Amino acid sequence: MIRSLLAVLLLLAACRSGREYVAPRASTAELTYQAILADGSRGVAEEDEALWACELGTAAMMVRREHEAWEAFHMASRTMGTLESTPSESRRAILGAESTKRWKGDPHERCMAAYYKGILYWRRGDLDNAAACFKSGLFADSYSEVGEHQVDFAALSFLLGWVSWIRGQDEQARFSFQEAAQHAPENLLFDDPAPRDHNVLAILEVGQGPRKVRRGAYGSMASYQDIPTSAAAVEIRVDGVSQGVSALATDLFHQATTRGKKTIDGIRKGKAVFKAASTTAGIVMINRGARDDNAGLVLAGAGALLAGALTNASADVRYWTLLPAEIQFLPLRLAPGMHEVDVIVLDQSHRPIPGWKKTFRCRVEERPGQLWWFRMQPGLRVYGLTDRPEGN
Repeated sequence: MIRSLLAVLLLLAACRSGREYVAPRASTAELTYQAILADGSRGVAEEDEALWACELGTAAMMVRREHEAWEAFHMASRTMGTLESTPSESRRAILGAESTKRWKGDPHERCMAAYYKGILYWRRGDLDNAAACFKSGLFADSYSEVGEHQVDFAALSFLLGWVSWIRGQDEQARFSFQEAAQHAPENLLFDDPAPRDHNVLAILEVGQGPRKVRRGAYGSMASYQDIPTSAAAVEIRVDGVSQGVSALATDLFHQATTRGKKTIDGIRKGKAVFKAASTTAGIVMINRGARDDNAGLVLAGAGALLAGALTNASADVRYWTLLPAEIQFLPLRLAPGMHEVDVIVLDQSHRPIPGWKKTFRCRVEERPGQLWWFRMQPGLRVYGLTDRPEGN
C-alpha cells in the first residue's frame, strides 16, 4: 500500500513540474532565425511570449531584418516594462513552478531590450526615441527588488552621451560620458569620447551571454554561469588601414551577477524547506501508522507527503540565450563615400583569430553620428548592420 501511495505521489509531482521554454539555437543566425519563427508559428505560451520576442529580435538583427527586430522588441517591452505579476500568476508561482509566470527578464535583460530598441531607433534616424530607450535602460539598471540601487551599465550611458551630443544637449552628454567613464575606468576611450572628432560609432558585441542554471536543494536557486570565448576584442580596418581596437564597455556576466537578491528567492527557499520537511514528516508518519495499524496517522502522513510532492521549488531558469557576453565600442573618423571595412576578431593577446573575419562594403554619409552594429558569433561568424535601413 505504501509503495503504491508513493508511486502515485511521485507521478503527481512530475505532473506539477510543467513545461519549460527552450529557445532554439542553430549553427548560423539564419537557421536560428528560421527556428524561432517556426516556434512562433506553432504557438508560444503566453508566459514565454516576451522571451520569444527578444530572441526573435536579436536573430532578426543578425539577418538584417531591422524593422522586424524593432517590432519584436516593442512586443517584448509591453510585458517587460510591467514588473508586477498578476494575482493569479503569483498564486501559480507559489503553488507550482515559477516558470508559469510571464517572463519579464532579469535587470540586465531589461537593460538589453532597451539597448537594442535604442540602437534600432538611432539607425532609423529617430534620436529622440533612441535617447528615451537608453534612459529607460538605465532606469531598469537602477531597479532592484529589495531597494538596492546601482547604475553601472556603462554602454547605455555612453550611447546616451553620444546621442545627446548629436542632439545638441551638451550638458546631458557631458554627464553621461562621465558616468560611463566612472563605471568602466579601464576603457580609455571613455576618458575623452570626443564625438565631435568622429562621425561613425561602431558597436561590437563579442561572445555568448551568461547561462542561467539551477542550484541548491530541489534546484530552488537560480545562478548564472559565464561562457568562455577565445574572442577578446575587435580590430577594424578601413580600406586596409587599421582604425584601432575596440574597448570593453559592459560585461553582461558581471551585470547578471551583481544585482540585489530577488525576494522570490526567499519564497523558493521557503518552498524548498517546506518540501523537504513535509516529505520527511510524511514518510515517518506513514511508516509509524502502518506499524501501529493507525489509519489516521497514515492518512495524515499521506497528506504531508502529498503537500511535499506537489510543492514545486524549482527556480525559473528561462533566459535570453542570444545575448552577447560583452559590448564594446570603437569610434571612427572616416571620409564620406564607399569603403571596404574589415572586421577582425582578436584573441586575449590581441592577435587575429584565424578565419574569424568579415569584410563589409559600407557607405559613410555626410552626417554626424552614423551607427554601425556588429555581432561576433561562435563558428567564426560576423554579422553586421551598417548602411541606413531602407525607407529611412
